[in-house]
Amino acid sequence: MVHSPDGFEQTPSKAKDEMSHVGAILLGGTRRAWTHGRSDGVYKPCRHEKSPSKSNEVISPEILKMRAALFCIFTYLDTKTLLRAAEVCRDWKFVARHPAVWTRVLLENARISSKFLSILSQWCTQTHSLILQNLKPRQRGKKETKEDYLKSTRGCLEEGLEALLKATGSNLLILKISHCPNLLTDRSLWLASCYCRALQAVTYRSATDPVGQEVIWALGAGCRDIISLQVAPLHPCQQPARFSNRCLQTIGRCWPHLRALGVGGAGCGIQGLASLARNCMRLQVLELDHVSEINQEVAAEVCREGLKGLEMLVLTSTPVTPKALLHFNSVCRNLKSIVVQIGIEDYFEDPNSPEARKLFDEMVNKLQALKKRPGFSKILHVKADSLC
Repeated sequence: MVHSPDGFEQTPSKAKDEMSHVGAILLGGTRRAWTHGRSDGVYKPCRHEKSPSKSNEVISPEILKMRAALFCIFTYLDTKTLLRAAEVCRDWKFVARHPAVWTRVLLENARISSKFLSILSQWCTQTHSLILQNLKPRQRGKKETKEDYLKSTRGCLEEGLEALLKATGSNLLILKISHCPNLLTDRSLWLASCYCRALQAVTYRSATDPVGQEVIWALGAGCRDIISLQVAPLHPCQQPARFSNRCLQTIGRCWPHLRALGVGGAGCGIQGLASLARNCMRLQVLELDHVSEINQEVAAEVCREGLKGLEMLVLTSTPVTPKALLHFNSVCRNLKSIVVQIGIEDYFEDPNSPEARKLFDEMVNKLQALKKRPGFSKILHVKADSLC
């Protein structure tokens, strides 16, 4: 058996056919490309290499074999390594710039420009997974005011992102944009709805520009096949009221076949959660992040409307009562995991007071005590962070 780049096993005959396909790809003419180096977390275009040979160049069998071997290896490389591999020599550059090795793109913890994304788009016509995470803006000028800096960097990567999304088109199945404050706004999802209509999993998390009801509606109109959606605003959020019950209602109407969903914020209430449960009957994973307290009344109302097929419930910085958890477990028969991640600051405005610490410890002990009940010992996981 032979393992393919995606991790699936193949028969020798299928592997041979794939190698023949690789050879056919590498027989094609070379393309003009840019190389990119990285220095201090910044991707920069470089022009120190000569242009590749023309497409009518005769390529020896030895070079073809080497390129075929490189192709099989490069499909496993991450984005940063591919960028560096292109700087080794002309043959490495040829393979490292072929769209067939750019199926997964991950850019994180780096300072990039819109121009870089535009250049990257020429190799991403076969990309099915795009992750942009913790990207950093350009450095602030010495004489630049904070207001001018924020204004000039707001949405500054969206022109390049549009070129990238346009290049991936219907091949893109997974899109994740997280922790890119001010650089990428919820307009990114509107762009995705225009160019990437086959999306199946979408994550957009921002503290500066949380997704709003209008953008959710646009995404739902353009991308009907989404089965995993993570759009909870990051905390602390500069626009806490932007993600509201209307957003939850819109999500339920747009994607009734959702399997996994992550939402949150102070704007999420019992009305929106109940509407969501009623419309998304196939929901298997639900994560609530920084939602107001989930008590027995909320749990009863939400479970009355749906969640019968729920398998995993995650409550992040969301206060919850023991009775609410008992209700979820009794109604949601398929529940395999309940994860509660809470901190003392989620319950009390003054978490440093001795009284707050005492009450918080009592709440945590009551939640932990549920593990002694039948059916709870294996599914309940409580993670409590108390201030020192």
